[in-house]
This record gives sequence, C-alpha cells and structure tokens, in this order.
Amino acid sequence: MLRSLPDLAYNISKSATDVTLIYGKNLWRRAEILSEFKSRLALFDEYIVKDGEKPEDIAYRIYNNGFYGWTILIANDITNYYEQWPRSAQQLEDYVTSKYDNPEAIKQYETNELKDSNGNVIVPAGKVVPSTYSISYYDGTSTVTATPVSSVSNYKYEANLNAKKETIQIIRPEYIEEFVSVYEKILRKSGGITVGVSRDGITM
Repeated sequence: MLRSLPDLAYNISKSATDVTLIYGKNLWRRAEILSEFKSRLALFDEYIVKDGEKPEDIAYRIYNNGFYGWTILIANDITNYYEQWPRSAQQLEDYVTSKYDNPEAIKQYETNELKDSNGNVIVPAGKVVPSTYSISYYDGTSTVTATPVSSVSNYKYEANLNAKKETIQIIRPEYIEEFVSVYEKILRKSGGITVGVSRDGITM
C-alpha cells in the first residue's frame, strides 16, 4: 500500500534554483487522508495487541483477510514498524539487553498515585521526579508529608513504553471494505510527483 502513495521530490539544497532532489513517498498525504477518517470515530474500535501478534494476524482474526494488515498500520499512523509496533516479550528482552549494559539499573524515578483521606488525588502516578521527591499536604486535621516515589529500571521503563503501544485502533469490520475502497481511490486520484522546496511549498 505504501507504493500507492504519491511520489514526493524534495529539494535538499538551500537554493530553489540550483536544486538537489531526493525522492520518497509523500507520507504527509497519508496523514491528510488518515485525518479525514479519524474524524469519524464510529469507524474504530480499541484493540489490545497480544504478545507476538502482527498486523496481518489481527487482520486475519478480525477481517478474515491477512492482506488487510496495512489498514491497521494506517489507522494508527505507523510509519516505522520496528519502533512503533509493540514488541513481543522475547523481542523486548532482546532489545533491552542490547540497548543497556545493565537492564536492571535505575533509569529514573516516578511517582506513585497518592490520595488524601477523601479519595482525592494529590499526586498522579507516573510523573518523573528526583529520587528525593516529597510532598506535604493538609489532610483535614493535620499536615502530612509523603514520599510517593518508586525507582524504575531500564527494563521496566522500556516495558512501560511497549505496553502503551499495545493499545491500538482498528477499523470496524463492517466498515473495512469501504475504508479500503475510499483509501485506494484517494491515492489513485493524487498520483504523480509533487516538488517542493520545503513542506510549506508543497500543495497536497
């Protein structure tokens, strides 16, 4: 499907007349098309990617057509599969091991959720703070000082990032054929090569 995107010739020279062109796919056009569909929220369902699942696996499960895996990438504006798609448990293990000398070393410190006696949130979870962070607040009858801080290892940090990627949007099965048809028609209509000195000079 990426091959269907219109070509973009981009001038990497500082001069608009003495040009040096590089060619690529116009992903800005892709983003423009996606925004048109994203405004129709009823088209999408939330989906949690299972360990090791690929877009084509999900497409086969949901649409009975593994070739529609590209629609899942489009719906979630994924242009770099390796970085944006959730890694499997084994892939995550290998990635962290290769990235860090010590995966269990402390990466940063984050807050734990802290509530007062009435259930009001004083400190939300997940804020990056110094290891010495503390907070004092009035709890109705007295002033309380708390240190709602936990250390986060390199591995835990990467695992948390990976977990966020697991929640994706998929196009509802009853709309998938319409999405594919409309998307392909828009791409065919926008064929050709666009030339621009900068993004501001490109008309899509």
